Amino acid sequence: MTSDVPGIAANGLNMPALGLGTWQIAPETIAEIVPVALDAGYRHIDTAQIYGNEEAIGQALVDSGVDRSEVFLTTKVWPEHYAPNDLLASVRQSLERLKTDYVDLLLLHWPVFGGRGMNPTLEALLRARADGLARHVGISNFNIDQTEQAVAFCGPGTLATSQVEFHVYLGQERLKRVLARHNLVLTAYMPLAKAHSVNDPVLWEIGAQYGKTAPQVALRWLVEQDRVAAIPATSNPHHARANIDIFDFALSAEDQTRIARLARGMRLCQPDGLAPQWDD
Repeated sequence: MTSDVPGIAANGLNMPALGLGTWQIAPETIAEIVPVALDAGYRHIDTAQIYGNEEAIGQALVDSGVDRSEVFLTTKVWPEHYAPNDLLASVRQSLERLKTDYVDLLLLHWPVFGGRGMNPTLEALLRARADGLARHVGISNFNIDQTEQAVAFCGPGTLATSQVEFHVYLGQERLKRVLARHNLVLTAYMPLAKAHSVNDPVLWEIGAQYGKTAPQVALRWLVEQDRVAAIPATSNPHHARANIDIFDFALSAEDQTRIARLARGMRLCQPDGLAPQWDD
């Protein structure tokens, strides 16, 4: 049995520290994995307009019988919908697909704004929240300078989280310090480094002390950090159950240090035309 997933509170947000990522998970697989995840104790599900699985997630949640208020649901606006009127229309379409009146968290997926700059899009994001389409708003894949600009425009306490790639092989120390200064949660996608961490001997050696696997150690290392959540994506029921089974042990300070030393700047997600100039 897994322990209850703790929540992370910041800027009015209360988000489960571990969620189910759904990138590259096909709709037919969503119908199978979401019930397993909910049964295992997940109450945080992350998707995006570009993933093509919002409708399947919405149907799976309806079919589950779990009350909507118990599930923290995130989606992300794709850059082609960043024009203010289009953004609001696209969010309403997402809500129709998700079969809900609101999402708990709405993010801008990539910092790609063309010649008009980011402020009109940020204003539309805030309008989505004001209109009740989203309870919280945030950003994704913004570098430090873009993050500072977004916070300055939106105002302190307005943005809730920044979703970025973060795992044992990619340190995010500078960005973490910036987010902490503004009280934003860092939500880690690809928290298992696309399965690179699965065979790491250091993680397995540490895990042996606790009766845990290398991926469980990698996830535990993330969620033990201040204001860090993780959203591992999987279509495997066994992995989904194992990924959430990380709240019944704690890493020693020595183990945390050993894991931190694994960082080597391994960035796995940097699509041409979307990725900004990273800080590391």
